[in-house]
Amino acid sequence: MSIDKFWIAYEYDREKMTAERVYRYDHGLMERKKIDGTWFEEREALCIFCGEDWDYEDITEEEANKITVKF
Repeated sequence: MSIDKFWIAYEYDREKMTAERVYRYDHGLMERKKIDGTWFEEREALCIFCGEDWDYEDITEEEANKITVKF
């Protein structure tokens, strides 16, 4: 995982390609994927760096683009 750019998913089901939430981090910008597949900035999600690393899975950009978000 690059420090400059990465993707993560909460409650990721690899078989169904669904997740509760999907985020991407790109050089300081944190974005969350919407149900419709678009991305929006979510600065509050930067708290992920502070202690939530056991709750999510690191994923690839390809997976992030294919995952259907539940919420």
